[in-house]
Amino acid sequence: MLFDIDGTLLKCYGAGKKSLIQACQEVFGTVGTMHAVDFQGKTDPLILLESLGIMGYREEDIRRNIEELKNRYFGHLRRNIYDSSSVLLPGVEELLVRLSDSDSAMVGLLTGNFRESARIKLDRFNLNRFFTFGVFGDDAAYRNDMPPIARSMIKESFNIDVPYRNIVIIGDTVHDIACAKASGAVSVSVGTGWVDPGVLLALEPDYYFKDLSDVDSVMKAILD
Repeated sequence: MLFDIDGTLLKCYGAGKKSLIQACQEVFGTVGTMHAVDFQGKTDPLILLESLGIMGYREEDIRRNIEELKNRYFGHLRRNIYDSSSVLLPGVEELLVRLSDSDSAMVGLLTGNFRESARIKLDRFNLNRFFTFGVFGDDAAYRNDMPPIARSMIKESFNIDVPYRNIVIIGDTVHDIACAKASGAVSVSVGTGWVDPGVLLALEPDYYFKDLSDVDSVMKAILD
C-alpha cells in the first residue's frame, strides 16, 4: 500500500508551499512563477523546475543548489507546519493502525515530497511509525517513475517480488490515478484533496472514496 501525503493523509493548508517559497527566494533570489504553479500531485523537484524555468534556471542550476534549498525549506517547514491549521484527515490513523497490524499488507509512501519534508509533515501527527519504506521527490522528479522504484525497494529490502497488480496506490489527485494506471497498479482515489470528485471519477480509478473514514470498506477494497 503506497500512500500519498498531502490531501490524502493530512492537510497542512499552505505550510509546505509557504516554506518552499521562502527557501526559494533566499537561495535563488526569485520564486519565478511558484505562486501560480499548481502543487497538487507534483513532485517538489518538478515544482521547482516549472517555477524557475521561466527565469532561465535549468535543471542543473537547481540541482547544484538543491542541498542549500532543502536545508532552508525544511527549517521553515518545521516552524510553519505548527503555525498552520494542519489537520489529520478522517479515518487515516485507524486505517494505518489496522494495515500495520495486518499480515497481508506492507505500508509505504509514494509522495512528491522530499524525504525530510515528508517526515516533518507526518511527524506533526505521529504517523512516521506506520511506514516501513517510501519513494520521495528525492528519488524521481516524475511520479510515474516512482512505482518501479518502490517495487525495487521492496525486492531489495524485504526480498519480496511484488507484481504491480498487487501494489495499491492511494492518493487524491489525477496524477496518483495516472501513476497507478501507468504501472498496472491498483488505484484508490480519495476526495479529500482539492480536486473535484467528478474529475477524479472521470479517470475511472479502481476505487473511489470521498474520504477514508469507512475503514472497513477501504480495507476490503485494498486487501482484495
